[in-house]
Amino acid sequence: MTIVIDIGNTRVKWGLAQSGRLGFTGSEMHIDSMDRAMHALSAALPESMEDALVSNVMGETVASRLADTLREGHGIKPRFVTTAAEGFGVHCGYTDPAQLGVDRWVAMIAARQLAAGPVCVIDAGTAVTFDAVDAGGRHVGGLIFAGPRIIANALDRGTEQIGSTAAADTRPQGLDLLGTATDDAVGHGAMLGLAAALYAAVTAVAAEFGAAPMVLLTGGDAERVRAWLETNAELRPDLVLEGLAYIASQGA
Repeated sequence: MTIVIDIGNTRVKWGLAQSGRLGFTGSEMHIDSMDRAMHALSAALPESMEDALVSNVMGETVASRLADTLREGHGIKPRFVTTAAEGFGVHCGYTDPAQLGVDRWVAMIAARQLAAGPVCVIDAGTAVTFDAVDAGGRHVGGLIFAGPRIIANALDRGTEQIGSTAAADTRPQGLDLLGTATDDAVGHGAMLGLAAALYAAVTAVAAEFGAAPMVLLTGGDAERVRAWLETNAELRPDLVLEGLAYIASQGA
């Protein structure tokens, strides 16, 4: 049995993978306490683990911390996936593949297994990323947006009277889209701008490919973002873990 682990900007997620399929999953925020997150991960792992495959965007310090946790508590050495120019049916579109976040790479590998034709992956987390893959598995490039929480926080820091506000959970209808208080104006504006940008990206991809792409949505803010999208999207909350499970099934 393989444990697959996704270390993102704010959360550690894990799951059990067998024969390419993802089983039990769990998660813990690490942004406030990496100690708590590592303890939660270690406590959730079964004794029958044979291997650990990891996607990590948090750098070498966190990678070393995870390696120590798994070695000391479970006697295994994790393997860290890295972005490649080509692999598992996907051709990286970045001139320097090392610049593409490994979570985006793994998510595209998962998406390639789910889509019969072109596919777009939206990962809505602290940042929101967008990547497009054509029917032949060629990654044509992507976009990175500030997430709605970052946008709201930036307005708080950069102005005198706006103050802190939360991104809106649901999309109002009609003129209710326009805020009648500063919190609503900021929250709605952040989500509307993001939704419009994502719609423009999907529309451009569809026009270039000559076919509507499948759109997969993942990340911690995926449900909130989906409520605002102007295009249909399938929610896949564990897409990175699904990609890791597939990679593990290929003997990599």
